Amino acid sequence: MMRSLRTRLSVLTLACIALVVLPFFALTYSKIIEEVDELSDARLAQNARTIEVLAEHASLADPALEAPLEIENWHRSGSSKERSERGHPYETEVGFQYWKNPSDLQLVTQDLRSLAFDAAPPGFADIRKDGKRWRVFTLATRNNGFVRAAERYDSRREIARDLLLQNSAPLLLGLPLLAVLVGWAVRRGLKPIVTIAQRLEARAPDAIGPVSTRDAPKEIEPLLGALNGLLRRLRAVLENERQFTANAAHELRTPLAGALVHIENAQAAVGPDDRANALGEARRGLERMTHIVNQMLDLARWDAAAAARDFGPVDLGRCVDEELAALGLAAVDKDIEIVRAIDESARIVNGWEPGLRTLLRNLLDNAIRYGFAHGRIDIGIASRAGRTLLTISDSGPGIVASRRAAMLERFQRGSEAAGEGSGLGLSIVARIADLHGASVSLLDPDDRQGLRVEVLFPAAGTRRHVPTES
Repeated sequence: MMRSLRTRLSVLTLACIALVVLPFFALTYSKIIEEVDELSDARLAQNARTIEVLAEHASLADPALEAPLEIENWHRSGSSKERSERGHPYETEVGFQYWKNPSDLQLVTQDLRSLAFDAAPPGFADIRKDGKRWRVFTLATRNNGFVRAAERYDSRREIARDLLLQNSAPLLLGLPLLAVLVGWAVRRGLKPIVTIAQRLEARAPDAIGPVSTRDAPKEIEPLLGALNGLLRRLRAVLENERQFTANAAHELRTPLAGALVHIENAQAAVGPDDRANALGEARRGLERMTHIVNQMLDLARWDAAAAARDFGPVDLGRCVDEELAALGLAAVDKDIEIVRAIDESARIVNGWEPGLRTLLRNLLDNAIRYGFAHGRIDIGIASRAGRTLLTISDSGPGIVASRRAAMLERFQRGSEAAGEGSGLGLSIVARIADLHGASVSLLDPDDRQGLRVEVLFPAAGTRRHVPTES
């Protein structure tokens, strides 16, 4: 496989030229042979008529002639084929016969001495003699005699080859020059690509701006467009990573510093009660930091797109029940009532179960964490226009409408939040929903203060891919 575009273009160009020239050579050779054969056949017929006239006016009708007169074919000694004043070596490739009648051969050239009368019928015919192919013309005379003129095909084909060589010699000699010119033209034509490659090579490692399409050939504009699209996505990813790192450092600094302060207070405490209170505060700070780290790892896992896994049918109702069982103790501690309303016809969605469990876990954890004590959480799974709608409503402080869009971004917390969160839960929910082709909406509950989260899944049968769990 030719990996060089320059070589490929040169070879393909020369191959196209060859595809045109070779059939042209074949057609030319065929036409030359046709014309040479027609001209030679005409010459044979003319020679036969000439011999007929000469034979009728000569003394060949003498009854005393017992053996035919034989005309010697002159040939030069050695391998030279040059003509001279004595004749031409090609004389052995032509000849004639004169038959007074089918049994009386009176005049013959030396090379046709052994050719029988019935070797060819009247008119034009092809015969083989001594391993050679001959073209013969047999003419019936007015005196019931026969004249036969013959010519070997060797001479005809040699004339055709010489004519073809003379006509094609300039082109054959020009092929090397043509190859050089094609190579130069290809190099010249690909120079803009080389220029763009040099421009890319000269870019700084941190330069991820779009590549200029100035002076770029139209043929590579789609390639540059795709490259610029990749650079835009890479720039967005790097910006997200920088923002994520900065926010994560900020979020982890506070609980870590607080835990260290509380540990120092515990060490300096005089009484057991003060020491226990300080250690309890340190523990809560470390638990908050553990929660933040776990959410950051979840988000990083869902942001990774290295491998993909096919979706399949998932029982969303069963996932809700199992996640509630895991988080139920926290709800019991706050005396929160949980109300479920699940439509059996809509509980199956197309997705990846670990991701959907993460989505439910974050939504339920937020509802319990930020919900007021003695409140209520409503969980619903219903059908909406052939799609599955998941709703989770709490009795917490809610989120003002102007802040709801921002709450789906990373490290965003509502100002009304009573607990201490990391601001990652809803961004994880939004990311997982996006990978499932679902939409997330933050709304007010119908009958009380709080927050209602709606996740609308696509119709069953839609196939998507998600990252593998790491």
